[in-house]
Amino acid sequence: MWFVYALSAAIIWGISYAASGRAIERGVSPLVFFTLYASVGAVMGLCALAATGKLETFPNEIRAVGKDWTWLAVAVVTSGVGALLIYMAIGEKNATLASLIEISYPLFVAFFAWLFFRETQFNGATIVGAVLIMSGVGVVFLGNRN
Repeated sequence: MWFVYALSAAIIWGISYAASGRAIERGVSPLVFFTLYASVGAVMGLCALAATGKLETFPNEIRAVGKDWTWLAVAVVTSGVGALLIYMAIGEKNATLASLIEISYPLFVAFFAWLFFRETQFNGATIVGAVLIMSGVGVVFLGNRN
């Protein structure tokens, strides 16, 4: 199911970026858009927790992280900053080009997983994929420098 979830997320993000590009292009600032996004996410999250009966376990799950609470905080804060930055990039250029540059994030996932946790998921195929991704980012950037 991981593949279905990941592909579904890509499709949903595609719809989201195209629609957010239109909203930002029409005058909604990236900061206002981000605030709406975060607010809707908070409401949806609380509703999902309540609907699944996990609202009561919410504090226990936070406590269960133990000493790794800092990683939870880093994950949550960087997710918010990343979302805000992509909306700012969309506002400065457009959703298509911003997302084509952002798609390089798996390389940074792999790098930081290695740096922070000494986890390595590289093999021949992932290295070739990484080179193709960075080549694509370079082509998009060089072709749209104006």
